[in-house]
Amino acid sequence: MTSQPASPVRTITPGAGAPISAVERWLVSANRSVLVVLLGVMAALVIANVMCRYLVGISFPWVEEVSRYMMVWAAFLGAGPALRVGGHIAIETLPNALPERAARVLRAALVLVMAATLLTTVWIGAEYTQFGWEQETPVLGWSAGTVYLAIPIGAALALVHLAFVARQWIRSGEWERVEGFDPQAL
Repeated sequence: MTSQPASPVRTITPGAGAPISAVERWLVSANRSVLVVLLGVMAALVIANVMCRYLVGISFPWVEEVSRYMMVWAAFLGAGPALRVGGHIAIETLPNALPERAARVLRAALVLVMAATLLTTVWIGAEYTQFGWEQETPVLGWSAGTVYLAIPIGAALALVHLAFVARQWIRSGEWERVEGFDPQAL
């Protein structure tokens, strides 16, 4: 049994591959920083709540609700960075089997489908957010719309990330490379 080679990736650092703009660099950095903070705070809250529950017999019900909403936000905000590195599920057998020109046409069509899907998600997510704005969360009494807002914001950010990487991916089938990270690794 032979293993297939991993998808090609691109390094978008100045001087290697496609140049990265200051706006793109800022967006990637800000997006990743927010994800790190969300996941760090969420982990700290859950660990502290578990420790309090078992060490002193006190549990804070708001921690479960807050951590759940933080996970929702992290999932939607993490979709764009995952897209940049080819981290979403993909079947590359057909594009890899096609001649280069046909593979580019197929990748361009796929980018259009992804963009249409993300635009639809922004639109429906905004409607869903508006629908849930008057509803309250069970424990904290927050507007459920603030949780649902992750849908259109995350989809819009993923669309921006797609815009930044689409040209290179269509042209060569290569994704951004993140040093020390392989999204296709098992």
